Amino acid sequence: MKTTPLETYKVKNMMVFVKREDLCEDFPAPPFSKIRGVYTHLKKLKQNGTKIVGYTETSISMAGWGIAWASYELGLKAIIFNPIYKAPHPVLTYHREQWKEFNAEIIDIPAGMAKVNWYLSRRLLKDKYGLDAILLPLGLPFKETLEATIQETKRVIFKKGSLVVSVGSGTICSGLYGGYEEGITIYGIMTRTGNIEKKRKKIISPYINNLFTNGKHRPKLVIVDGNYKYTDSEDTPVPFPCNKYYDAKAWKFLVDNIHELEQPILFWNIGANSDGT
Repeated sequence: MKTTPLETYKVKNMMVFVKREDLCEDFPAPPFSKIRGVYTHLKKLKQNGTKIVGYTETSISMAGWGIAWASYELGLKAIIFNPIYKAPHPVLTYHREQWKEFNAEIIDIPAGMAKVNWYLSRRLLKDKYGLDAILLPLGLPFKETLEATIQETKRVIFKKGSLVVSVGSGTICSGLYGGYEEGITIYGIMTRTGNIEKKRKKIISPYINNLFTNGKHRPKLVIVDGNYKYTDSEDTPVPFPCNKYYDAKAWKFLVDNIHELEQPILFWNIGANSDGT
C-alpha cells in the first residue's frame, strides 16, 4: 500500500488540507483506505491455513470488491454473498462486475437486514465448505486497519485544529482517534442515521482505549448524525475524487460549518466513487 498525498484546497476563502487515502492502492483495487487492513488481515489468515473467505455484501459497500481483489492477489478463494434487490443499486451492479473479474464465487441471498444476512451467509458457507472457510465480519473492522490508519496519522503532523471524516462502520475514525492526541477535535460524520453513543463506543474500542494508558492525551471526538439514509447520495461539489455515499456527506458538513471549525482543518478522504464514474 502506498503513502498517500496531503493536498490543499480553498473553501470559502479558507484553506483545507485533504488526506487522499482513496489513493492508497491503484485500480483494479477499490479506491478506499480500508483495503490496507483487509489485505494484511487476509494475508495472516492464509499464513494460518485459511483457504476460503466469505463476505456478506450490502447495497453500496466496496468491501466485497476489496475482499475479491485481495483474495485474488493472495491466492485465496473468495465467496461473496450477493443480496438480490428488485431494483439493484447501480453501484452494486458495478461492484458485481469487479467480483467476477477476480474470480469470486457469488452466492445469491435475499436482500434484507445485514446482520440477518450475515447469519444466513455463515450457515450457507459452513454447509458448503465446512472448516476450510471463514466468514468475515460486517464492515471489516480489523485491527490491522486500525494499525494502518494510525501509521498514516504519523505521516501527517497535526497538533491542533479540526479533523473531519465520514463514519460508516467507524473503523477509520477509530484509527484516527487512536493516532492523534489532545488539541485536535475529530468530527465523525455518520453516513447513515443511528445511535450516536453506540457509534462512539464502537469507535473508542477496548483496543483503542488501551493506547491511552501511558500518559497519551485523547483528542476530542464529536459524532454528528447527518440524518442520511444508507443509500442517500450527497451531491455537494467536491474538488477531488470523493465517495458521494460516504465521504461527501462529511465534506458537506465541513463546507457548511467551516467558519465554526478550529483551524487548521484536515479532511480525511477515505474513498472515491466506486461505480466507475
